[in-house]
Amino acid sequence: MKLYEIIEANEKDKTSILIEKLIPYKKSLLTYYRNLFPSEPILMVTMVANAVQYAQIVPSDEFTEAISDWMGEPIDFDDEDSDTYAEYETICANSIMLKDL
Repeated sequence: MKLYEIIEANEKDKTSILIEKLIPYKKSLLTYYRNLFPSEPILMVTMVANAVQYAQIVPSDEFTEAISDWMGEPIDFDDEDSDTYAEYETICANSIMLKDL
């Protein structure tokens, strides 16, 4: 996957990218998204399976909204036993700042 393909894929809704594909372009992606976003870019890990992880690059100040958009429903922070809250917690636990990739 080339850099422009990663940027195009990242701008599509409900599309995440294999993190292994991002690693060679870390510096370029960091520069691009630092100029694009008003806050530090974060890798929102949307799926973890065996030895692979998929992520989407989002601004850190819109992280909760990005998770809600990804899930397609609002997060009920009052119901910690709900599936949506569990999915939210999983995404938060696996996500990292892009600079730490």
